[in-house]
Amino acid sequence: MSEPLPETNETPPTVPENGPASIDALTLNAILETAAAGIVSIDSRGILRTVNPATERLFGYDRSELIGRNVSVLMGGGDRRNHDGHMHRYLTTGESGIMGVGREVTGIRKDGTPFQLHLSIGKFVVGGEIFFTGVLIDLSKEKRAEQRLAHQQALFRAVFECLPDPILVRDPEQAVQTVNPAFLRTFGQAPEALAEKGDAALYASFEDWKLHQHLRNSACEAEPDRAPAIVNFRRQDGEVFPAAVGCSEIATPQGKRLGTLELIRDISAERRREAQLMQAQRMEAIGQLTGGIAHDFNNILTVVLGNVELMEMRLGDDKDLSALAREAREAAEIGARLTDRLLTFGRRQLLETRRINLNEFVLGLMELLRRSLGEDIDLSTALSSDLALTEVDPGQVENAVLNLAINARDAMPRGGRLVIETRNVVLDDNAVAAAPELTPGRYVVLSVSDTGHGMTPEVKARAFEPFFTTKGSGKGNGLGLATLYGFAKQSRGHATIASAIDKGTTVELYLPAVQEAAEILPKAQSQTGVPRGHGRRVLVVEDNDSVRRLTSRRLAELGYVVDEAPNAVDALEVLANSPPFDLVFTDILMPGGLSGLDLAREVSRLFPGVAVVLTTGYSDEVMTRDDAAASGLMVIRKPYHQAVLARTLADAIERNRQT
Repeated sequence: MSEPLPETNETPPTVPENGPASIDALTLNAILETAAAGIVSIDSRGILRTVNPATERLFGYDRSELIGRNVSVLMGGGDRRNHDGHMHRYLTTGESGIMGVGREVTGIRKDGTPFQLHLSIGKFVVGGEIFFTGVLIDLSKEKRAEQRLAHQQALFRAVFECLPDPILVRDPEQAVQTVNPAFLRTFGQAPEALAEKGDAALYASFEDWKLHQHLRNSACEAEPDRAPAIVNFRRQDGEVFPAAVGCSEIATPQGKRLGTLELIRDISAERRREAQLMQAQRMEAIGQLTGGIAHDFNNILTVVLGNVELMEMRLGDDKDLSALAREAREAAEIGARLTDRLLTFGRRQLLETRRINLNEFVLGLMELLRRSLGEDIDLSTALSSDLALTEVDPGQVENAVLNLAINARDAMPRGGRLVIETRNVVLDDNAVAAAPELTPGRYVVLSVSDTGHGMTPEVKARAFEPFFTTKGSGKGNGLGLATLYGFAKQSRGHATIASAIDKGTTVELYLPAVQEAAEILPKAQSQTGVPRGHGRRVLVVEDNDSVRRLTSRRLAELGYVVDEAPNAVDALEVLANSPPFDLVFTDILMPGGLSGLDLAREVSRLFPGVAVVLTTGYSDEVMTRDDAAASGLMVIRKPYHQAVLARTLADAIERNRQT
């Protein structure tokens, strides 16, 4: 065996200054001691002969612990198991996959921690014996950097692939380099088309393209939190849509510009929701206005209709004056029906709700509809066999169906087809997003479709507005669809219109579904035999002076003894300081802090023998019909006929006596 190599931990020998070999040895020793990389030497058996300080630091050993041990002690995994075999093959065949090339291997520290190394191997011969040198470079930092980079790339790729909004990556010359999958879903264009045609085809117009060029340059140079620009784009099928575009510069930490990243968010659905909300708010404002006007007008009609009826009772056999009075009464009744429609649109109508099956209701109207539509229109139905019940006002449903059928007839002057359909639907959060007042749940849909001339977008946008009509002067008052819309909303439902020119129209009513059994509609009561008061005492509570005076006269005409109060506070004082009353007839909404319903509760508590009847112009003043029924109260709505007033008061007094 040849002489062993000198160990580097020995004190360097002193040599003559001019000895070239000694100078080389000193130089080599200095390199070994100061090198940042680990450097080791082994003999042909793989035994460590020398290690430098960097090796000690790298593996955590003292060199005395390594000299004389097999170099595999510094290796981990498969590299340790295969080391001796690789060396034997090289020594016997000369084959090596690493000599002069280098490769990555797994090192193992003294504490057992594995880490990646780059190993370069060299060979030298001393005295006929083969030795090997290994240069070991710690790759831990590089591997951690690679892992961070791989993580960032995977994160970017996940965001890039999964983001629902299109992303475009451009180079410094603004050419599109890559796009994400959302780009294809939104624009309908393959990325290859951009490379061939450029991106000008993505824009609604050349002006939009130029605007975006300017906005892109200014936005990328500005602060990152700048508000996105709004640009109009065009899909592959030609549809134009608005989008909010955000732009960010891609640059190295050193400031070298690599390109730009653009995020395009389609805001067409958002714009539609904003328009729908604005339309709903507009309809709500119109409804409040019309409802308020109708309420005041009801008070006026109550005075007019009541006085006319009193006048008719006094005219006797004067046919001419009776005819004039009758025309005045009929005009007042027409006005009352008009206010009914306004109140329905404003969602202030007092609804007489019942649980009904719309299928039975539609089938019951078919004969009337066929007579109304004529022979030129083919009327058919598509009714769900398992239709749920809905709780609605049957009279309003009948009006809705008749109005829609008449509108369809007018839209098909040369004949056509009309289909009435019912079905069950379940609306989730996404489905009700277009109708902010709807809540998710089960609904019954009543749909009326025609093959008429359809509506323009401008007409469809205003179709539910009161007094809006396209039928011309004297052919419609514009309240049909408005009434339907108000009725649907007040019933906690919704109404929609789908229409296009020459494609017909479909109007759909969404009404909440209920589970309980249907109710049998009550038969209309006989209008004959107006009951008399027979001297019973009634307290009339009404803040409108004209209505109060008229009501007192009407009740006196029926044989009641009447007293008056302008508000609930005065009414309680009259009740406390007067002979007993049989009934209190009170308006619901009054000044003074107490409503008619509050007064009814106080009367029930303080004067339990006194009946109470409420009157109102619309339903949302304080209560609903169900609230009144739960309190044992009766309600009549203004304006009312003398016969209705007489029967209601007589029934209330009789019922109170029985209880």
